Amino acid sequence: MKLLTVILPVFALVVIGWAARRLRLLEPSALHGLRDLVFFLAMPALLFSAIEKAPPFDVVSVTSVYFAAALSIFAFAFAVARLLRLPLAKAAMLGLNASYGNTVLMGIPIIVAALGEDALPPLLAIIALHSAILLPLAGVLVEMDIVGSGRRRPLAILTATLTRTLRNPIIMSILVATLWRVSHLPVPTPLDELLRLLGAAATPLALICLGGALPSLGALAPDAAAIIGTVLKLAALPALVWAIGRYAHLPDLPLKVAILVGGMPTGANAFLLARRDEGLAETSAAIVTATTLLSAISLAVWLQVVM
Repeated sequence: MKLLTVILPVFALVVIGWAARRLRLLEPSALHGLRDLVFFLAMPALLFSAIEKAPPFDVVSVTSVYFAAALSIFAFAFAVARLLRLPLAKAAMLGLNASYGNTVLMGIPIIVAALGEDALPPLLAIIALHSAILLPLAGVLVEMDIVGSGRRRPLAILTATLTRTLRNPIIMSILVATLWRVSHLPVPTPLDELLRLLGAAATPLALICLGGALPSLGALAPDAAAIIGTVLKLAALPALVWAIGRYAHLPDLPLKVAILVGGMPTGANAFLLARRDEGLAETSAAIVTATTLLSAISLAVWLQVVM
């Protein structure tokens, strides 16, 4: 019964967003405005409050386990793509699609509902590094292939990618909250209440926006790369997190969090990066759509494993 309580409301909000877009109850411009509201105000407020109020936690252990698994899956998917004679950019995107999860829009509501507020510290530790590690890695490889290293040096590409990452309001809110926490300064009561009100809107609006932003079902092209990426993301990554975490003796709660983060569907940012070039978007759209739909089943399985 708890699994239904966790899974159904989350996916119901995603379906509401998808239906609202398809039935034109929300125009694309309205969805764009809602996404900006979530991205620039509501979600940063939620993350700032969560980090500032979180109990002490070990960042290194949980992130070491998680990213050892994520980078291994990225490398494996990249190698398989190259064996299939895919170009560098497509291989990089397959690696990203197989390792980059929807940690904010779906990770926060599902994991907090399943494991409670105590799950936020290790979850936010992973989120803080998630985009900062995986997106620049894929972005540099894509740019090297599309733009060509002869016209733009890899260091310049890396610098530009990292700059864009640091301008991300999600990343910035986590960094600012961490600095505030280290300073031991109290949050003024009016500001705390403002952050609470903004943060309360973050999860439902984010899930509705996610549904509205999903590529159409016609994007489910059953090519080999899409199938490989989907299987690696929903099955191989959380299984590898579990294996490495058990080997490293990661404590129970951080391990559960890391496994569930690994089992999240591919994040929409991967598709947005793929839209850098039309030739990359088809497979990425298929993986984002397929993993989001199939995660209703796979996440129920992983929730059963950790609970």
